[in-house]
Amino acid sequence: MTLDRVEHILASGTGVLDFAVAGENEYYTWDGVEDADWTVEDIERAENVEEDRLVFYPAGEFFTCEIVADGEEFNDGPVRCHCPP
Repeated sequence: MTLDRVEHILASGTGVLDFAVAGENEYYTWDGVEDADWTVEDIERAENVEEDRLVFYPAGEFFTCEIVADGEEFNDGPVRCHCPP
């Protein structure tokens, strides 16, 4: 699956990624494992939200995220997010 127009990404130390997509009211959630294979590039800034949660903001207008999910939970990736040229 590919998500375009991702405004920010919430990441947890347990491997859960939540994607805020422009025009959507709810997050898209990828439920991974702690050592999952995920990469976020082209980050303008990262902020702590809670003890084990970070939010990533894109260097461009939006992220594009290519996501592999084998099921509802315990996915191991890969997930690749970047800003389109």
